[in-house]
Amino acid sequence: MADVRSFRGLCYNLAKINQLADVIAPPYDVISPEQKKELITRSPNNIVRLILPDGENPYQSAKNLLDYWIRQQILQPDPDPSIYCYHQTFRSPDGEEKTRKGFLALIRLVNFDEGVVLPHEATLSAPKEDRLQLLRTCKTNFSPIFSLYSDPEQKIEGLLEPFTSAPPRACTRDVDGVANHFWPISDASAVRQISDLMKDHWVLIADGHHRYESCLMYRDEQARENNDPDAPFHFTLMYFCNINQPGITVLPYNRAVFDLSPFDAKTIIKKAGEYLSVESFEHPDQAGSALKDAGQSRTAFLARFAGVPDIYLFRLKNETRIDSFYPQGTPESVRNLDVNVLHRVFLGTILSISEENVRNQKHLKYYKNAQDELKDFQEGRLQIAFFLNPTRVEQVVEVSKAGLKMPQKSTFFYPKLMTGFVLNKHE
Repeated sequence: MADVRSFRGLCYNLAKINQLADVIAPPYDVISPEQKKELITRSPNNIVRLILPDGENPYQSAKNLLDYWIRQQILQPDPDPSIYCYHQTFRSPDGEEKTRKGFLALIRLVNFDEGVVLPHEATLSAPKEDRLQLLRTCKTNFSPIFSLYSDPEQKIEGLLEPFTSAPPRACTRDVDGVANHFWPISDASAVRQISDLMKDHWVLIADGHHRYESCLMYRDEQARENNDPDAPFHFTLMYFCNINQPGITVLPYNRAVFDLSPFDAKTIIKKAGEYLSVESFEHPDQAGSALKDAGQSRTAFLARFAGVPDIYLFRLKNETRIDSFYPQGTPESVRNLDVNVLHRVFLGTILSISEENVRNQKHLKYYKNAQDELKDFQEGRLQIAFFLNPTRVEQVVEVSKAGLKMPQKSTFFYPKLMTGFVLNKHE
C-alpha cells in the first residue's frame, strides 16, 4: 500500500519575494545552460541556484546557500503539516486548453519489487549519482517526483475540490506560459481521508525515476546508522495525479545519433529494410502526417540521415519476428512499443549501439523539443535524427504492470512540474 503523508513544507516567504515567477524553475534535467543563466538573472533567490549549483564544490555551495536562505527567512517552514494542491493550466500541442490537477505530499520509499511504486523507464548512472550527492549534502527534496495513480471515481479530487475553490496561495505563469496554482491544505480530516484512500493505490512514476532511485540509495545508506522506521530519509516528495482525468498529456521524447564510425546512411537504410518497411518523403509536413497516421495501427517512426535529403518513415514489417528481440514472455503490447522497437531493432541491431553505451549516452542524445533536434541536425551535429509518436498513457501502465521498463526518456509528460513551490527538508 502507498504510505502517503502530510508534511511541513519549506516554502518561499512571499513577504520577501516580489514575484514567485522569478524564483521557481523547471526540473533540473530540462534546464539548458542558456536557460540557467536567464533564471539566475531573474532573482538572486532563484531555486536553480540550489538544484544546479556552481562552484568548486557545488553540492556544498547549495547547502550553504540553502542554510543562508533559511536564516534570512527567504525560505520558511509552514506552521502546520499539509498536503499541497497543485494545478497547471496549459495548451496542448493541438491548441486545446487543459488543466492537470494533483497534489504534493510525502510517500514512504519502497523498493520497486514491492509493487507499490512502479517504474516505467530505465535510468542512467550519472544523473543518479549527481542527485544522490545533492541529497546527501543538503538533506532536502527540492523537486517533486511526478507519479500517477488510478481513481476512476475521483474520490480524492472530490475531497480536494472545496479547498481549491478558494483563492490559491500562489498563482503564477512559468517560463512556458503555463499557469500554476498552489494551495496548502492543513485540514486534518481531509488529509487523513486522502492518506487512507491512497493506501489502496499503486503509484506509477511518470517523471523523476533518477531522483526516486537516488532517494532509495540514500535511504539505504542512512538506515545503516539509524533504525527508526519513520526517520525523514524513509520518505520523499511526490506529486500525485489521477490517471483518470483529462489533463494528462504525453509528448514524444525523440532520439538522435552522433559520432558513429563508420557511418554510411545508404548502408544503414538498406539494412533497416530487413526488419522495417521503408518509405521516403521529400517534404517534412507529408512525413509528419504519415507518421501520425501510421502510428494509429502499428509501430512507426521517422528518421533523417546526414547527407541524405529525404525523410524516411520506418514501420515494423508484419513478418518481422519481433519476439526474438525480447526475453521470453514479454507481452505483445510491450514488444510493439515504438520506442522499444527503435532501441532494440534500430539502435541495437542495425547500428550495433550497445545497451551500456545507451546507458552512458554514448552516440545517443535525447530531445524533448523537435525544433532543437532539427536545428542540431541541420547544423551538422547529428548523423541520424529520429522522430516518434508519443507513447500513450495506457501503454505506460501496461509496461509497468508487466514488471518491465521502457528505455530511458521514453515519455515526456507535459507540462513539467515547476520546482520551488514547496521543498521537503529532512531536518
